[in-house]
Amino acid sequence: MPSKVLIFTKRVLPRSNTFVAAQGNNLPSFSPTYIGLRNDSGGINLIEGKATCVQADVEPMAVLSRLLLDSCQILTPRWQKALAANHADVIHAHFGKGGYYCAPIAKKLELPLVTTFHGSDVTQKDKFSFNSKHRHITFAQSAKIIAVSQFIKRKLLSRGCPEDKIIQHYIGIDNQFFAPAAQRFEQPTILFVGRLIEQKGCQYLLQAMKTINQRLPDAQLIIAGYGSYQDKLQLLANEVTNVTFAGAQNRVQVKELMSKAWVTCLPSIVMDRGNEEGMPTVCVESQAVGTPVVAFDTGGVGEGVVQEKTGLLSEQKNVAQLAENLLTVLQSTALRTQLSQAGITHVNQNFNIRRQCQKLEDIYQNVISGHHGKHC
Repeated sequence: MPSKVLIFTKRVLPRSNTFVAAQGNNLPSFSPTYIGLRNDSGGINLIEGKATCVQADVEPMAVLSRLLLDSCQILTPRWQKALAANHADVIHAHFGKGGYYCAPIAKKLELPLVTTFHGSDVTQKDKFSFNSKHRHITFAQSAKIIAVSQFIKRKLLSRGCPEDKIIQHYIGIDNQFFAPAAQRFEQPTILFVGRLIEQKGCQYLLQAMKTINQRLPDAQLIIAGYGSYQDKLQLLANEVTNVTFAGAQNRVQVKELMSKAWVTCLPSIVMDRGNEEGMPTVCVESQAVGTPVVAFDTGGVGEGVVQEKTGLLSEQKNVAQLAENLLTVLQSTALRTQLSQAGITHVNQNFNIRRQCQKLEDIYQNVISGHHGKHC
């Protein structure tokens, strides 16, 4: 009988959680069941054919059940029974708050809990953040805490997570899917992929386009994504030329745009609340298809992009340097080729999802063995 893992996200499954599906679907021997509090049709196709166990599908009074888990850490019997029926060996919660939700599930089902911290769940520093209020419970109840980058590991240590619980582990991406393919666009093309929110920094890229318009008039910018900042970004786009808003894109469309673009830009910033990139998947996917990355050096970006080897980095909010770096890459075929080849190698060595998922299963097996040892 194959080993089984319950994979928790609050909703099953947001479009933005492609990395959760990619990891769960590529486990070599563990069979995943995706669990959460509510359904989300946005990314459900990413886990098509996989088992799910969602609280809202099981509980007749889903809102009350959710409230009990959220405020009192009480797991209602009906969902507990449904979860137990999966006969899992381990629970893997994504995000710190997910670890908080899963603590009572792990306790009731007598399973070891692994929690992955991704970014703002540990970088947010304000005292009103849910993450900060309940972080200690996640730290205490998890057998192991996975940090998606060395940057996140440092943040976890600064927040009081016991060092012996932390494992730094890159999730990785499917670089058989994200592989070099399509012909490039004829015009020099910059691609932005991400949620259209302030933290992702697309506003700085649009400011940089003013310089790029002047010095490379045929350069194009494609903005792929959706979010609350879109109206502000469209106002900024009215001040420049050759900008296209492509809207939300699925995995296949993202791959095609990345493969055709000349460069991908990641101008993420650090927010006042502390929100910062843990390890942005976009920069890894882009390098896997052979497209160099120009980015602000925030959070874990410098681990995903090797400065002057697979891409060019600058300090956050430095619009002049961002424009210069983009122009440098766009205007040199030789540099693009060099960065492209190095990027493909870098991703294969450090972010190959099949290799990374084998390592993740080793983590699972270790916590399962340790858990059985405690209960013998």
